[in-house]
This record gives sequence, structure tokens and C-alpha cells, in this order.
Amino acid sequence: MQNQAFNTVKLGIFVLTGLFLLILSLYILGKNRNLFGVGFELKTHFEEVNGLVTGNNVRYAGIDVGSVTGVDILNDTVIEVAMSIDRKMRDIIRRNAVAALGTDGLVGNRVVNISPGKGEAPFAVSGDQLASRKEVSTENMLQTLSRTNENIAVITAELREVVHRINTSAQLSELLNDRTMSADLKASAENLRRATAKASDLMSQASGTLSLAYEGEGALATLLTDTALAGDLRVAVQKISEVEESADRLVLHIDEAAKMVNENLQYGQGPANALLRDSLLTYRLHTTLENVEKGTAAFSENMEALKQNFLFRRYFRKLEKAKKKETESR
Repeated sequence: MQNQAFNTVKLGIFVLTGLFLLILSLYILGKNRNLFGVGFELKTHFEEVNGLVTGNNVRYAGIDVGSVTGVDILNDTVIEVAMSIDRKMRDIIRRNAVAALGTDGLVGNRVVNISPGKGEAPFAVSGDQLASRKEVSTENMLQTLSRTNENIAVITAELREVVHRINTSAQLSELLNDRTMSADLKASAENLRRATAKASDLMSQASGTLSLAYEGEGALATLLTDTALAGDLRVAVQKISEVEESADRLVLHIDEAAKMVNENLQYGQGPANALLRDSLLTYRLHTTLENVEKGTAAFSENMEALKQNFLFRRYFRKLEKAKKKETESR
């Protein structure tokens, strides 16, 4: 009888222990899933959820703050996700927070990650809808990686072909084995170095000139600051402009005169036409010039004869002596 009572007590203890463990497990599970806590509900919309189901965790800044309570399809492009959030987060989550899908670990369950928004915003209340951000899916990443691998394979093949051409190129081999090429390259490098040094010297000189000009010294400063020189330059420019205008007027006068001469020649008028086209006038001018030449020659002969005449010889000798003295005095 005593053994039966003892067994009954042990059975009662075992049952009570099992009930306690069951209640503790349900409490822990409910706490993690936010089933028994008093919270508030937030919603968000996604184009696709990629396996998100009711009961998945909701995290804020990487900390579990609630769970997914519903996944409903509103239309062909919008899926609404309802989340139960711990009431402690009422004074933390704001309305500009952003929700995004993630994975618990590398291949774990899907989770909803809530991240803080930028700027100030009021705190979220039950029923608010948070903005969502499209995640980079693993499938898209693998597709991009596949295209990248294909491009790398193409580039590798092209590089291999280029290297093969370089190895089999007779011209390149001759160029690499040409000893004069290195000397030419050295000479070119030396010339480049000298040119760079000269350019540096010129820059230094220019910098010095500008420094002197800034301090009010040197020819450049005089040219820039001397008001008298500026006035002289202004007057010179004005005179050049006047000369240019005079030259323009002279060209116009010459053009008009040329037009008048051309018109006189065309219509048989004016002295130019008579000089160029009247043969009788030309003959008379020619005869007159011949007579002038003959008269000049006869006059020269008469002067020579007078020099030899005894009556005028002394006079011409005095003239010659006077010319010599004048020449010697110079």
C-alpha cells in the first residue's frame, strides 16, 4: 500500500515537472515570437518576399524587436507584411524608418530588418506603414557574378592572344634587340629632362618678373603703373588710327583717280588718252625730246670751247681752284 502511494507521488511530481517545462517552453517561444506581449502593429509593402512567412523575426538595428504576423498579397506587384513590434520600441522607431528583407545567417530564415531613417520624424504608432527598400537578391548577385566571369574569360583569351602575338612578332623582337634603340631612348629622355629644366627656369623667371611687378619694380610694373607711359601709348594709338584713316582716304582718292583715268581712256578724253592713243602727239613729244638732247649736246660743246678760249680760260681756272679749296676744306 505504501509502495502504491509512493508511486502515485512520483507520478504526480513527474506530471507537474512536465507541465512546468511545457509552460516554460511556451512562454519562451511566445516571448521570442511576441505572442503574449502587448505591442503595436506596423506594416510595410514589398514587391516580393522570397519565402518570408508568419512568425519570422523582425529586427531593428540588428536586435529582435518583434515578429511577422501576416503576409498578404494585395495585387500582382504589392505584398503587405504585418509586424507585431514590442511596445518598448514605441519611443525608438520613427515613421521615416525603412524596412528591408534579409536572411538570418547565410542560409537561415528570412527576417525583416528595420533601419533608422534620415532626419527627424515623429514616432511610429500602431497601424503606420513604413517605407521599404528592395534588397539585392542572391539570384541577381549570382547572375552578375556569372556575367563578370564570362567577361573575365573573354579578356583572358584576348590577353593570351596579344601575348602570343608579342612572342611571335619578328618586328618587336628586332626592336627589343636593337642596341641603338636604348641609346635613342636615353637621348630622348635627356632632351626631355633639359626641356623640363628650361621650362622650370622660364617659370622661375616669369614668377620673379611677376613678383617684381607686384612690388612695383621692373619694366613690367612701369608699363602697368606708369600713367605718363599709358598716356603716351594712348596718343600713339590715336596717331596710328589717324594715319590709318588718312591712308584709307588716300586709297579712296587713288581709286577715284584710277576710275577717272579708266573712264577717260574708255571714252577718248583727257591728256592720258591723248598721250597713250594720239600717235601725232607722241611723235611730237619724241621730236621735242630729241631736239632738247641735241641742244644740250651743242651747249656742252660750246662750254668746252669757251673753256679753251683765252678770253675765258682764266675765269674757268679760278672756278676750278675755288672748287678744290672747298673740297679740301670739307
